[in-house]
Amino acid sequence: MRKTKRSYKDSLFRDIFNNKNRLPEIYEALLGSKAIPEEITLAAIDDTLFTGVKNDVGFIVKNRHIVLTEHQSTMNANMPLRLFMYLAEIYRQYVEEDAVYKKELIPLPAPKLYVFYNGIAEMPDSSMLHLSDAFAGRKGDLELAVEILNINDKPHRPILEKCPTLKSYSVFVVQVRERVKNGSTLEAAVGDAVRYCIAHDYLKEYFRQKHDKEVFDMLNFAWNQERALEVRAAEAMEKGLAQGLAQGLENGLKASISNVMTNMGVSMERAMDVLQIPPDERAKYAHLVKG
Repeated sequence: MRKTKRSYKDSLFRDIFNNKNRLPEIYEALLGSKAIPEEITLAAIDDTLFTGVKNDVGFIVKNRHIVLTEHQSTMNANMPLRLFMYLAEIYRQYVEEDAVYKKELIPLPAPKLYVFYNGIAEMPDSSMLHLSDAFAGRKGDLELAVEILNINDKPHRPILEKCPTLKSYSVFVVQVRERVKNGSTLEAAVGDAVRYCIAHDYLKEYFRQKHDKEVFDMLNFAWNQERALEVRAAEAMEKGLAQGLAQGLENGLKASISNVMTNMGVSMERAMDVLQIPPDERAKYAHLVKG
């Protein structure tokens, strides 16, 4: 039996990028093709099937592509499945009722699926997740690929060099994180980061039109989710270390890795990122976890 779905509150990311005037820049950065706002249609999933849930940013470009993007601060290995479900619903809305029973082939826009990652764990500039990862090695007749793009602000990061708006968003997030790390409250950090971005021409017009409180409310929703996941990881580490205390540090870290993988649904490598296992020790712990 399905649980009641949570009500959805727009995130700052969604508020910024669900805008036809900003999407051509995203489209060109991702696919290398140009588009104008008039060629873009926003694509949102229908609440009839996904009560209280919305995809982050989705759009159709001249009936050529459906582009679905999700913003994540913690990696989720189930993103191919989630985006597959979103995509199926958007195709259902796109095609006329009963059209699938016609003999003629129905032209469809090609799907392009992305996750924009800006969490604190180290990730490469680009990586891939596949729906078939969930098939446990069994061959199937369906595949779906999702590209994970790291949008944390860093020199020479390809996607940020191609997309100034994403760069601006990433700078804002860095400014907030640094201020919180240095002792500011989140609300004060958001206000200072907004003023920094206006002064340095990062999404200047967007932030000028927003009250600090409005930006704080949108960011606080995502921030609380990110913090909750960090707490889960810390709890998993503490639990693992407690279990392994009598067996020594190595077994404690082994148990911590297993707990993070289970509780957060991430791969072993990403669990070791969360736990900050040194690179030169990862092979040893991978061997221990695998048994």
